[in-house]
Amino acid sequence: MNRKSLHITLLIILILFTISGCLNDVKEIPSYIDGEDIEAPQNIAVTVDDGKVTLSWGKVSNAVSYKVYRNSLLAEERIIAETQDTFYVDDNIINSNEYYYSVAGVGNSGLEGTRTDWIIAIPSIYSLLINNGIAYTNSINVNIRVTAPETTLLMKIANDSALTEGSWENCAPSRNWTLKQSDGEKNVYAVFQDANGNKSSPVNASIILDTYSRITDISITPNSSFYDIGEMIHFSMHVDGDETGGNAGVLIEGYSEIVKLYDNQKSGDNIALDGVYERDFYPPVSLRGIDILVHGTFTDKAGNMAPGFESEDKISFKDPPLPVQLIGASDSTTNSITIAWTASIEENFKLYRVYRDTISHNILDFEKGIFLIDELINQSQTGYPDNSLMEGEEYYYRVYVINDLNESAGSNEISVFTYDAIPEAVVLDTLSSIGTNRVTLTWSQNQNSDFNEYRIYRSTSPGVTNSQIDLVTTIFQRETTWYDDIDIDLASEDYYYRVYVYDMGNKFSRSNEVATTQ
Repeated sequence: MNRKSLHITLLIILILFTISGCLNDVKEIPSYIDGEDIEAPQNIAVTVDDGKVTLSWGKVSNAVSYKVYRNSLLAEERIIAETQDTFYVDDNIINSNEYYYSVAGVGNSGLEGTRTDWIIAIPSIYSLLINNGIAYTNSINVNIRVTAPETTLLMKIANDSALTEGSWENCAPSRNWTLKQSDGEKNVYAVFQDANGNKSSPVNASIILDTYSRITDISITPNSSFYDIGEMIHFSMHVDGDETGGNAGVLIEGYSEIVKLYDNQKSGDNIALDGVYERDFYPPVSLRGIDILVHGTFTDKAGNMAPGFESEDKISFKDPPLPVQLIGASDSTTNSITIAWTASIEENFKLYRVYRDTISHNILDFEKGIFLIDELINQSQTGYPDNSLMEGEEYYYRVYVINDLNESAGSNEISVFTYDAIPEAVVLDTLSSIGTNRVTLTWSQNQNSDFNEYRIYRSTSPGVTNSQIDLVTTIFQRETTWYDDIDIDLASEDYYYRVYVYDMGNKFSRSNEVATTQ
């Protein structure tokens, strides 16, 4: 029987005495039955964490178990647990809400001893974040972002898990911090105390300290005395500690771009994330020379830049043929262009390759062969007629000289337009199917290769122009050579029509004019 049950029993006895008129004979009624003299637990402590509160207390003589009470604004006072331990974890609660706890010992007879005073606890989230959560840093000086409720007064931060190196300080949303020296994973620990004097469990965050990087070797394979122009070269870079996740590359003398190396089993890398950075590189035709130097660059994922490194291996290329010069176009019609170039002086001439596209390309893009239109084996031929082209279109050309070793040299690029003539005018037929409020127009079909659209214009007076206010409709299908004009008032107005043809270059021609009056 607990104290609450005793109070109820005593209250009933008092009521009975009052009813029977015997209340004057009652001299004293005790408020509780003193059974085993069980004192209230001492040294009660509270730890607040994310979604839970941990209570602990000192052992009470004669107590065989303990009852834990909880009260809050969300629920009435109740017993939430009876335990033989001297601690209890309440994890059925909501963050940021106030909860009140009291503990009482229970004797062998089942009677409950004196309860502790109510202790307030507010569960909350506590955490640390180093340098906004990045995995690596190259400096021992970092920034710590703190997550804690507004009721938190103090915090203690340290580099050791026991927090012996830390001291209590006012809680702040962030703090600059110094990690321990020496590269490797670094942990920072913290504990917090709220306005009620309750402490949190220790929390921690980690980051990897990396203050050093170094290239140990760069190898070039295949180990050939000379490389053909465009031949694949395999670069392989080793770094100290086989660090992964870095940015590696090589600088080739005479080549302006850094050749990026990879550690992802792509682009020639053999094994992903093994700390060996590799690349199958196809050099441009402009890269040539003997004993070309290769230097390595490497920055690890912590941002440490390795000292400069020069490979013991060098690169030598075979000398490609001299390119020809594209002079321009000797002729241009609506559907053809004839280009001209200087004759090749290559002693081991094999052929010319003529390339064309409708957009500009660098030498490498043309050399891939996608835009090849012809191969010419006559070295003295210095012109080429390119037929079946679009009227008014811009075309880009390059001519390559190929020698007997299939070494190539590309010319300069030129752009030439086919002639853009005024489109052929159509003939507008005599109006047919004339009704009271509609008329049908028909006309001949335009046959120009760069046809774009028909535009129908209408006016109530002769001399129809292509004024925007007179535009009736636009037809984009070449084969559509008729149009029904409706919602017109033929009873009170005469109408005049013309059909304009527009090409891709926005040039136009107009048809004859017809009218609704004959």
